[in-house]
Amino acid sequence: MAHALRIIILVLTLANTSFALTEIRTIPTRPGVTMDFLAMTPEKTGLHDALILFPGGNGAGPYKVTAGGVVSGWNFLVRSAGNFTQSGFSVFTVAPPSDHSTGMSTGFRESPEHAEDIESLTAYLGKQGYERIFLVGNSRGTLSAAYLGTRLTDSHVKGIILTSALEYENFLRWLPLRQLRLPVLMVHHRNDACRVSSFAEARITQVTLSATTEVNFTEVHGGAYPRSAPCDNLSAHGFFGVEDKVVQVIADWIGGRKTPDTIE
Repeated sequence: MAHALRIIILVLTLANTSFALTEIRTIPTRPGVTMDFLAMTPEKTGLHDALILFPGGNGAGPYKVTAGGVVSGWNFLVRSAGNFTQSGFSVFTVAPPSDHSTGMSTGFRESPEHAEDIESLTAYLGKQGYERIFLVGNSRGTLSAAYLGTRLTDSHVKGIILTSALEYENFLRWLPLRQLRLPVLMVHHRNDACRVSSFAEARITQVTLSATTEVNFTEVHGGAYPRSAPCDNLSAHGFFGVEDKVVQVIADWIGGRKTPDTIE
């Protein structure tokens, strides 16, 4: 499919004074439907590895861009986007498609329409020269990453990453997880107090996935004192205060390096 693009070019200043090219792009996905996503590309990149990020909640308004080109967002993945680009990855944060502009329901995240939208994105990224694509979900966004891992057929998709995954019993068990063959990395805070994202349930998900695919699991400890409710972003659920360490685990896993069982 030929993809028409609407591009707004911005520049995001990173903490170490390097720069990332930042663009809000729009591609057509299904008939009459478009999808926006925020693209952040390191200034020096070989265009090899791309991360598609699925923030939590209903996915609406996952990021904001100021007139000066500064990107902000509360979700762990959006807050950490600069860390990912500093690690050499291009990151693409998806927003809900135009026919679900107010947000993505649980049902939509598990739908063929969602898979079609993201398959259009992976096809686009493949044509841009990206050789490996990883699906990264956080909180409710893990529903998208896990489901899409069972549905996408694009050979560029090489793995999925589940951070602060939703409960297996009440959410993930309804997905066709036994069809998943892509390798999986799970990262979960031991003290995650969110009622729908317990550490014990994450371990159940790990065991379930391990029946059909390779799963690495990193248990997170420590961080800053929470400044939000347990299910919100500035808490253990959002890896508040240990974001850089979690990003390093993800970068090591993608790079084929050994990942720790526990980080503090």
